[in-house]
Amino acid sequence: MKNAYKRFGYYYDEVMSKLNYDLWLEFIEQYLNKGDSVLDLACGTGTLCTMLKLNGYESSGLDLSESIIEIANEKRKINRLDIDFHVADMTNFKLGKKFNMVTCFFDSVNFLSDIRAVRKMFDCAYSHLHDNGYFIIDIFSKELLKEYENNEIHEDYITFYLDWVTKKTSPKSLKHTIKIKELDDEFIENYYEYYYDIKELNHKKFKLIKISGDFNDDLQDEDERILLVYQKL
Repeated sequence: MKNAYKRFGYYYDEVMSKLNYDLWLEFIEQYLNKGDSVLDLACGTGTLCTMLKLNGYESSGLDLSESIIEIANEKRKINRLDIDFHVADMTNFKLGKKFNMVTCFFDSVNFLSDIRAVRKMFDCAYSHLHDNGYFIIDIFSKELLKEYENNEIHEDYITFYLDWVTKKTSPKSLKHTIKIKELDDEFIENYYEYYYDIKELNHKKFKLIKISGDFNDDLQDEDERILLVYQKL
């Protein structure tokens, strides 16, 4: 499965523990009523789905990575929550139900290698939304693309050591090389991201109703994360 987390999926929660998921939850709650249903694309280990469920919404998750969904289902069982998780490609899926909102966060859109795949994702989101439903995504900005031109992270965790090197491979693409070292094992995995301008992310069946930089009311040049809110026409 291209660009899907493999063994790294088992380390994902610990490495991403610094993310403030509350920011994403607070942002999307502006467009939700209690009891509404949300489908989270590229849901990872289901943290946002879990938070939505605990805050009075119905949630489902979808991810291309089998290891990630395996962990999401274990968390669901431990917390005794009714959440549907699916191993599926976010550019080609049919769940047989519709939702009030579809989300795709943590620059997962940037994992799609070309604009055709992005449009297929929009098509799938559209077919799974109720009338006037919302599709909310985030992408990384030009500012963050510059920061990642040659970026290295080296961190020592309790049970493993992480080397995460990001390099620019073309004017609009990044390569992430992740090395995990344990006492008697190590592995390396590569993942790729691709920059998209806001103007490229349009769809004839959606209206772009909100652009937010770093969760604020507007977009500034220095913002690193751009959130886009679309409404189904």
